[in-house]
Amino acid sequence: MTQKYVLFLALISTLFVLGPARQANAAPQLQQGAIVNAASFAVDGSPGSGIARGSLFTLFGVDVGPAQAVQANSFPLPLDLGGVSIKISAGGNQYDAVVLFAINSQVSAILPSAVPAGQASLVLTYNGQASNSITFQVVNRQVGAFSRTQNGSGIAVLQNYVSPANQPVNTLNQSAQPGQVVILWGTGLGASLNNDDRNAPQTGNVAPLDQVKVYVGGKEAVVEYAGRSGCCSGVDQINFRVPDGVEGCFAPVVVTTNGIPSNFTSMSIASNGGTCSDPYGISSAQLDTLLGKPSIRVGAVALNRNRTQISAGFFSLDSISDIGVATFKEYSSAGLLETPGILGEAVLVTGSCTVSTFRNDSAGEDLPEAPSVADLYRQRGLDAGAAINIQGPRGAKALPKDAQTPGDYFALLSSPSVPTDVYLEPGSYTISNGAGGADVKGFNFTQNVPTFFTWTNKAAISSVNRSQPLTVTWTPGPQGDVTSIFGSSYSIPKRIASTFFCFADASAGTFTIPGYVVAAMVQSEGTAETMGIPAGALSVGGFTALRDFTADGLDVGAFVSSNLELKYLNFQ
Repeated sequence: MTQKYVLFLALISTLFVLGPARQANAAPQLQQGAIVNAASFAVDGSPGSGIARGSLFTLFGVDVGPAQAVQANSFPLPLDLGGVSIKISAGGNQYDAVVLFAINSQVSAILPSAVPAGQASLVLTYNGQASNSITFQVVNRQVGAFSRTQNGSGIAVLQNYVSPANQPVNTLNQSAQPGQVVILWGTGLGASLNNDDRNAPQTGNVAPLDQVKVYVGGKEAVVEYAGRSGCCSGVDQINFRVPDGVEGCFAPVVVTTNGIPSNFTSMSIASNGGTCSDPYGISSAQLDTLLGKPSIRVGAVALNRNRTQISAGFFSLDSISDIGVATFKEYSSAGLLETPGILGEAVLVTGSCTVSTFRNDSAGEDLPEAPSVADLYRQRGLDAGAAINIQGPRGAKALPKDAQTPGDYFALLSSPSVPTDVYLEPGSYTISNGAGGADVKGFNFTQNVPTFFTWTNKAAISSVNRSQPLTVTWTPGPQGDVTSIFGSSYSIPKRIASTFFCFADASAGTFTIPGYVVAAMVQSEGTAETMGIPAGALSVGGFTALRDFTADGLDVGAFVSSNLELKYLNFQ
């Protein structure tokens, strides 16, 4: 077995959480929805959650394996590993799954290529004790892309192809060039070519190339190969050429098979193949400096105006709130190579979108927010003083320190319940922190908040049809600024939620959200309140490009202002 296979065994096994000590003779326990694609971790019931024939899947449960992890390490791959075996029932027949990894809370395996598409059931046996049966949907193809964070989000596991002997991993300081071939690693292209999942796979295109689409930074790439890797059963590689006209540190990457999207990851692209830069974010020179440090200190200050519109039956609300937010954190700089979250997941390539889908146990109580993978690399909050002070055209305000979350400062600058009580308006604002704090010393800088924009076709959009693209329009803004389009939808019965985020040129005045992005969203089900508030929202906002500020104790300081218009509606 190759070292590359060991890498993928590691990728599908590092998220396990050790459960309680196993009780003697306790039967394994599985929950409905506990089976997921081993690369994407797509939540059961969401678009793209079907398990493809011949793909790697991960199963979570209690007492499903031994206390110490075991993994397969040679061909032919086992049908029983550490006392763990799996049987799949479908179409009146039973199939034994290859078991690759097992521990008491998690098992990873290969769905047999011979299993037919449709509903199937699964029973796991450990040391002679059978689990309860769970059902799931088998599909012919459903790609999941491996990510560096090993949970299906963030930066993709991808190699830049230079030569057969030189295929470096794509990173922020080792970017792919436009036109270069890259190799995306995943699982779910379909059944193996020879119906053999236990031995080294037969290579070749598993899926017809016209059924596999790759979109990078919102542009379609040319796919040159879509099939099994020669190293590893169940592991696929998709070779494609980076589209021209796309550059940036976090260009979204998504694969569709017959129109159904994979999870969204990202990659780094630079014309010189070296360190990337973002036109609205951080420069390559700044990034090189940060990567040379064991940890980095990041500060951000944001002034935001939010206008919210809710209509439900005879109830209607249109409110304005002005908000000030500041955050000062120290991160492990290794996180720069793993996730865009440290420098702001909002900094995408212009004209692109990304989607997150996740379990939401509080669906219906508030609009859900996708969990940030930046939390994995956060070391501590930084003390920047007692408050962040704001001085603008309408006087002075302060953002007090959050006593519960070190490094965070927040204040409502106006009252949403009083339409005339507004604080933010276009003009010059001075931000300071007095003498500063223990970690971040005193700073004082002035920035401009530009004229607010208007979402011009808001009234015409009453719901979102997930089967077709969606166009939004706004009053054009200055070139160099950006427009963000954010969508959120949740299902109360399924307890899942999804969000999308798109980044567009403010001066364009229009942007069409691609069909594969809208199709990846969860269908809105249930209401937030008994009065029937929709189970989703769409917002369009104007953002200034990140503007630097300096302070003793910070490696990066950034200011941004924004104004957003949000409307509650359903994704149907």
